[in-house]
Amino acid sequence: MTLLALEGLTVLRGEIPVVDTVSLSIVPGEVMGLIGPNGAGKTTLMRGALGLLPHRGRSTLSALTSGQRARIAAWLPQAREIAWPVSVETLVTLGRVPYGAGRMALSPQDVRAVSAALDQMDLGSFRQRIATRLSGGEQARVLLARALAQETPLLLADEPIAGLDPAHQITTMEVFKGLACDGRSVVVSLHDLGLAARFCTRLVLMDKGKLVADGLPGDVLSPDRLAGVFGITAWQAETPEGLVIQPTSLSGSAP
Repeated sequence: MTLLALEGLTVLRGEIPVVDTVSLSIVPGEVMGLIGPNGAGKTTLMRGALGLLPHRGRSTLSALTSGQRARIAAWLPQAREIAWPVSVETLVTLGRVPYGAGRMALSPQDVRAVSAALDQMDLGSFRQRIATRLSGGEQARVLLARALAQETPLLLADEPIAGLDPAHQITTMEVFKGLACDGRSVVVSLHDLGLAARFCTRLVLMDKGKLVADGLPGDVLSPDRLAGVFGITAWQAETPEGLVIQPTSLSGSAP
């Protein structure tokens, strides 16, 4: 079963390809880390795949209606703005809108999904707090909980750990790992190569709009690619916790 397939996906800014003929597929049980330097096209790729940007090529998600897509893929954008002073519980419950929440009373499944999402993001004690009064990192966790409450087979998250403290960064990646173990999949854009190497089952490396590498973290994060794409060197080691990678210095090769 394929959750998402892209064939020659191209997104243009004017005449310039920001995403250039990218093809890949996502199957159940994956945490696919989307990595690359700033401006590589990671956000544009996800938005194009969802049909949020005009594109050429094929995306199985963009071909669906908005209602169909909302039951297959949840989307957590990079922007972390909460506009309304509602409770955390109310905001997370919006993740159940594709299943009728808001038009009718919450079902037992809705209640369970919201409670589970709050617990996953360590927000159980935040239920009645006003979301707009939380810190930036706390708001980011609330918005991720809303996406988790959607309970879709696929989650696309754009830099979800940006602004989180180290404990909640690890918690978030552990949640993604758990979703994959349950047969769901996550596409997550990351700048932290250490967390990407440790928690992602697969990495897709982009540079200048093109797909440079796609495979196991240890294969994708080769010294040559780290130098050529990111312009860095890094210390790497296989440990009982998995692959550990720590950028150490500039390589002298401008990315």
